[in-house]
Amino acid sequence: MDKDLSQHKEHAERKAEEYKEEAEPWIVRMARFGHLSKGAVYILIGVLAVMTAFGLSGKLTTSSGALYTVAKQPFGSVILAVLAIGLAGYALWQIIMAIFDPEHKGKDAKGWIARISYLIVAGIYIGLCVSAVKIIFRASSGSSSEKYQTLSAKVLAQPFGQFIIGLLGAIIIGVGLFNFYKAYKEKYLNVLKREEMNQKEWRTARYIGKFGISAHGVVFAIMGIFLIRSAVQADPDETKGLDGALAELVKQPYGQVLLTIVALGLVAYGVYLLFEARFRRLDP
Repeated sequence: MDKDLSQHKEHAERKAEEYKEEAEPWIVRMARFGHLSKGAVYILIGVLAVMTAFGLSGKLTTSSGALYTVAKQPFGSVILAVLAIGLAGYALWQIIMAIFDPEHKGKDAKGWIARISYLIVAGIYIGLCVSAVKIIFRASSGSSSEKYQTLSAKVLAQPFGQFIIGLLGAIIIGVGLFNFYKAYKEKYLNVLKREEMNQKEWRTARYIGKFGISAHGVVFAIMGIFLIRSAVQADPDETKGLDGALAELVKQPYGQVLLTIVALGLVAYGVYLLFEARFRRLDP
């Protein structure tokens, strides 16, 4: 009797969840798919970096480089096209958050800063989506450091170019420090639907998120430091992308260990994004 009641309850809960998913607006589904795609890219970046740290066939790469790696696999173009759709969905959700403020950030200074950051992130992922489309059509993919150095050189050649690069570096360091704060205070848990997660899922998301977001902060801080150095020295060669930031870790004492820890952290960050894809509060 108890077994029948338990099965009936499980069936009812499953049907309720299916109904909820069917009723969920398509834009929210796209946002969830976007988080999933972003997580997959970071997992791949981290795995390739771990392989590099252990002297295997991996390489230090960026989001675009990870997509290029996907394209070279069997059925890579198909997988890449799916990821491109997901990345476009993530960018679209960032734009919706900036315009409609579904997370209720408000219209004070803090709220406007959040909205501007959403638009910046949207621009980054639109660019990444475009890169995926180009890669599908066999366009080449250089390192992010080379691309950023070219862009940095153009900015430095302009009036107030050094100030702009330095300010950007300070903002990126700020993003890195905010990631540390968010990890330490476990603010990232606030966006998850605790009521829909079992104890194991909640505990896993908590610890993986803390490690992954901290590693993400390390990479951003390194990139920001090199941008400031680029501004102070008026030298675009000092500009580093994600791959350059990871490469810089190898040059430090115990560099292989540092790279391994941060690379595993990026894998953890990607896994945490998979939890966000499933359990993040996304109100249209």
